[in-house]
Amino acid sequence: MIQLLEEGLVNASLKTVDKLARALGVTAGSLMGRRPVARQEGEALIEEVVARNLVSTRKRLKLTQQNLSQQSGVNISVIAHIERQARNPSLLTLAKLAASLDLSLEALLTDSSS
Repeated sequence: MIQLLEEGLVNASLKTVDKLARALGVTAGSLMGRRPVARQEGEALIEEVVARNLVSTRKRLKLTQQNLSQQSGVNISVIAHIERQARNPSLLTLAKLAASLDLSLEALLTDSSS
């Protein structure tokens, strides 16, 4: 699975990436970066991290969900579900959102509140 992810041959879900990161003892965001970062006890759930980063960046850029949908090509209902932590998005969907917000996938998946 790791090799397929690295080669971009599989479009894994957020939960799959988080399970893999937990098994390796690293943060999910660091799997998308250059070097792994050890997971700390009590870290926020990845769904919370993504939702928080998505909402805060979208608002900082003064974008509505509709604006982000138009820029990213991701359906507005999918964006709303991700922001409410009611969806298990794929990495491809998250990559589209991150690119539209001028973020790396690593930044979108990394908890910056701690």
